[in-house]
Amino acid sequence: MIRVLDKHIADKIAAGEVIDRPVSIVKELVENAVDAGADSITVEIREGGRTYIRVTDNGCGIPSEEAETAFMRHATSKISTEQDLDRIETLGFRGEALASICAVARVELITKTADSKSGRRLVVESSRVLENSATGCPDGTTVTVRDLFFNVPARYKFLATDAAEARRIIDFMSRIALSYPDIRFNMINGSTTVFTTSGKGNILANIISIYGKDIGEGLIPVEKSAGGFTLKAHVSSPDKTLPSRSRQIFCVNGRIIASSVLERALDRAYAERMFKGRFPIAFLFLAMPAEKLDVNIHPTKKQIRFDNNSEVEDFVAKAIKDALMGEKAVPEVSKSTIMEDDSFQYDAKPVRQKPVEPQEQVDIKSFLTTMRHDIQEAEEKQEKPEPSPAIINKPFDFDDLTIIGAVFNTYILAQDDDCFYMIDQHAAHERVFYEKLMAQYRSAEKVSQPMLMPLSFSVSSDVSATEDAWIEDVRAMGYDIEFFGNNTYIVREIPAFMEMIEAEEFLKDLFSEFGEKPDLTNHSTLDKIITRSCKSAVKGGDLLDSREIEALMDQLKACENPFSCPHGRPTFIKMTRYHLEHMFKRA
Repeated sequence: MIRVLDKHIADKIAAGEVIDRPVSIVKELVENAVDAGADSITVEIREGGRTYIRVTDNGCGIPSEEAETAFMRHATSKISTEQDLDRIETLGFRGEALASICAVARVELITKTADSKSGRRLVVESSRVLENSATGCPDGTTVTVRDLFFNVPARYKFLATDAAEARRIIDFMSRIALSYPDIRFNMINGSTTVFTTSGKGNILANIISIYGKDIGEGLIPVEKSAGGFTLKAHVSSPDKTLPSRSRQIFCVNGRIIASSVLERALDRAYAERMFKGRFPIAFLFLAMPAEKLDVNIHPTKKQIRFDNNSEVEDFVAKAIKDALMGEKAVPEVSKSTIMEDDSFQYDAKPVRQKPVEPQEQVDIKSFLTTMRHDIQEAEEKQEKPEPSPAIINKPFDFDDLTIIGAVFNTYILAQDDDCFYMIDQHAAHERVFYEKLMAQYRSAEKVSQPMLMPLSFSVSSDVSATEDAWIEDVRAMGYDIEFFGNNTYIVREIPAFMEMIEAEEFLKDLFSEFGEKPDLTNHSTLDKIITRSCKSAVKGGDLLDSREIEALMDQLKACENPFSCPHGRPTFIKMTRYHLEHMFKRA
């Protein structure tokens, strides 16, 4: 028998799509506050948000006569026509948040508009209005949510611990606070103020306030506009990475999202700059025409769809890659990094991210003092005019370097007016070798040199059997190669930039790699094989004279990416004059 469900049952089912845990409530209410034009938002939670959530803002408020309507499903002030869905510029638009929340919790709404003499107080429980009365209150809106899932015990039992739920809320608040630096956010967990942002518009100051100086200091600024897109970002240098994407925050048109497109853009920008399994720190804020993306995919609005993924990915990747070519991207040696066992293990420690359980004993005075110090320091930086990215992160200029020698027949020494540099000659030559080979491969005109005596190579049967998959790619590198019978190949010409020994060793390594994956129709596979096969470069310990050093530096200067070898290791590092003087107790 088919029947129409009662309204309160239907509301509970619909609420499950929007409200699955306390952080969902915080997200919906904070986004409403942002849409209301608030410049101050306070979020308070208790017991991980299970029993108590209060969001207070100083936005436009809700007219008294519309307060009850706001709790009706699909009631919204943000869109009115079907065409509005093609250009959504607010965080909310579905009109489901308040209806979903009151279906599974006890809700109190207090609101007042600027032109009203008094406000309005509503108490709603299980979608039923229990009280609607006038009240005195400041302009804006306060929504208090108590006893989440009190009427849906099946959902309640799937909630995590109070600490885990609180962490989710704090993480969301941290992210949205960065997205709206002009809004002052105050996050309170129990009796502890977790963080407060200044609301003065400085994203970097907010990063330091929320995540601490270990994460915030040393980030590279990115700013680029083109074709209707504007990217403002702060990213880490390639030597400061994490074992996960936990500090990659993406915001598109003010909306915090998860995006495989932006992840790919980051990976492309940092390609060959990091070790496998490491990820950069990145705070990306992208603004783009609203009609070029679709946010109406899922009720939680955590995912969006770009009209043109490649256009977005290319724009973001190029902007970040350009920033990584600046002098701030050169790995810097300091006293602290010298003392570490592994300078590449930068495991960032979140600042004040662990919620305080009621039974834990904490030094609140010390905690708040530390927090105020960080915020004050961040705001002091904010008060100074922030220089443009071009000044902060000017392009690295090899012409400023003076070569002063080499140590251990491995590291070339150089200096400029402010820094001392050590260049790894093997990593540098690997980079030069790699880029020359890839340029030759991509070029329509192949430049080769004939051999007086042809080279011969004996390969495994599986390599010769799959010749069609790789031989044209090898020829594209500048090799004149042909089958000679009995699993043997003859090479009569080699790439013009290679010495004979280099060309021979490279092919040996290449054939060895082909045994694992001979299909080179996928160019990323070819790229990886060439990367692993750059073994003929100058080795550490090889003695180079001054002319060879100068030639290598000139070749490195001409590279598209002179900062790292194809394997992700840095080609050179720097130490500032201050760090040297500090270690010698002169500063």
